[in-house]
Amino acid sequence: MTTTTREETGLLGRVETRSIDYVPLRERKGRMFDQSTVWFAGSAQLLTIATGAIGIALGLNLAWTLIGLALGTILGTIPVSAHATQGPHLGLPQMVQSRPQFGRFGALFIWAMAIAVYWGYVVLGGNLIGVTAEGMGWGGAAPWAIIVCLVALVLAIFGYHWLHAAQRYISYGLIVVILVYVIGLGALGQVPGEFFNLAGTFQVGPFLAVVTAAAAYQLTWAFFVSDYSRYMPANTKRSTIVATTSGGLFLGLFSFMAIGAVAASLMPLLLERTPGLSERLEGDATGFAVSLVETGKLVFPGLGELVLIFGGLGLIGLMAMCVYGGSLTLITALDSIRPVRPTRRIRVITILIVGLTGAVAAALVPTDFLYNNLYTVLIVLAYLMGPWTAVNLTDFFFVRRGHYSVTEMFRRDGMYGLWSWRGIVSYVAAVIAMLPFMSIPGVFEGSIFTALGGVDLAFFIGIPVGGVIYWLLCRNLDLVKERATIAEADQDIDAIGKPID
Repeated sequence: MTTTTREETGLLGRVETRSIDYVPLRERKGRMFDQSTVWFAGSAQLLTIATGAIGIALGLNLAWTLIGLALGTILGTIPVSAHATQGPHLGLPQMVQSRPQFGRFGALFIWAMAIAVYWGYVVLGGNLIGVTAEGMGWGGAAPWAIIVCLVALVLAIFGYHWLHAAQRYISYGLIVVILVYVIGLGALGQVPGEFFNLAGTFQVGPFLAVVTAAAAYQLTWAFFVSDYSRYMPANTKRSTIVATTSGGLFLGLFSFMAIGAVAASLMPLLLERTPGLSERLEGDATGFAVSLVETGKLVFPGLGELVLIFGGLGLIGLMAMCVYGGSLTLITALDSIRPVRPTRRIRVITILIVGLTGAVAAALVPTDFLYNNLYTVLIVLAYLMGPWTAVNLTDFFFVRRGHYSVTEMFRRDGMYGLWSWRGIVSYVAAVIAMLPFMSIPGVFEGSIFTALGGVDLAFFIGIPVGGVIYWLLCRNLDLVKERATIAEADQDIDAIGKPID
């Protein structure tokens, strides 16, 4: 991990140098407020609106949809925000921290899955912004998809501090348009009271589908939470960073999902009194742009477009975060196969790989892909990611209790090994336990899912099973020996954590 120092000036000097390497204490100057805004803007964006409309599409009324969205968001926020404590504690990106649980080679599947998630969000985000822009008459979908992916790529190259700054200013604009939209509709009495009836309107299947979709969507951020907290001071209070991160995650996600639900629920009323609106809806490939524009007009003309614009900016920020996280994870995977010196050059190269391929794919994806496949994508992500977050957090909070060796994580012959059977067995066991409860629309239905009449509980089975099995398998882990090795291996950790060229 020893590195050399080289001073840079001008624009190049503002490009982040660090990637998967340890951030020394002298560079830990992150701001707590940024832990909230980076996730608020990353959550309050166009993809979130589409997620919020799922309950209405399944026949659930607005009240139960909002309750389901809130519950799912809370369930997803708890584990995701817990990962934020790992960044200040270890000074490392999220995916490097999977080595103690799975081993250098054992974690390759986890990293491949993470890269697919990052890349997928870049593709879906670019495609959605392009389709939305085209539907609004602002130009072709493909050029817009490429442009926004390139903007995200450039932002990712400059790195951590630029991403936090961008999301901070985007958050300010988002807060204004959200408040105007919600308060405006409420003050003007545009949402009928019967939309909030709870009696006789509950449907178990659709309600749990909404809860699962919201929780799964929130959980997708777990892969890269500590990527954006690793520059925080090592003495950052855990409860404070969890609360701050949770606030941004919950408020950003729930507010925009609620906007999507409200807009979708109001459309039947608007269809009755707006000539030609049904034809416009049929041509809306996003499934929500027209409804947002029309419901925004109930407050004042142009409000819906403003929500779309700021939601698009938030999505570009999230795409940049995904390009950034994809780069870190790709470097981590490469380093596991063959040791990689984490220079700025390799950082930029991997960012270009993730960003440019994502831009091309975003331009080529069919315009109706997101509308037809979003729910399926969210469910699959929940099934794959739930067991990982359970194992990772159980290890951090209940098994090793935050005691890790940064140096040993980067040693090929280090104490964490190439394969860690405990993490692998726990992950596989959790997935197997989830199978009877699973439902992948059009692909697979588990026996218990069918017996329960279409109620999906798989997500709520995978996390506890994975966590408990991992805890049990680690009961005979020699933690005393590990901590002795940690004390010796990391005694000069800050001395070797120098800036890289």
